[in-house]
Amino acid sequence: MLSKGDMVSVTYRVGWDQSGQAILETLEDCTVEKYKDGILIVSYAVKKDDGIEIISRTFDVNSPEFVGTVNL
Repeated sequence: MLSKGDMVSVTYRVGWDQSGQAILETLEDCTVEKYKDGILIVSYAVKKDDGIEIISRTFDVNSPEFVGTVNL
């Protein structure tokens, strides 16, 4: 079970290549903000020229696009 403050990486499908293979992306070093009723909200930092931007993403863990999480 994921809890607020857990550090995870999140893998999800972003599409398909020409041969029919799934194209996956992984977000590293995410912080769980909330996990309830199959909805996972995470945040992660992105370095910018003038500092750091915190980005929040929401995933439906029951969606076929969602692959999984790994606790860090």
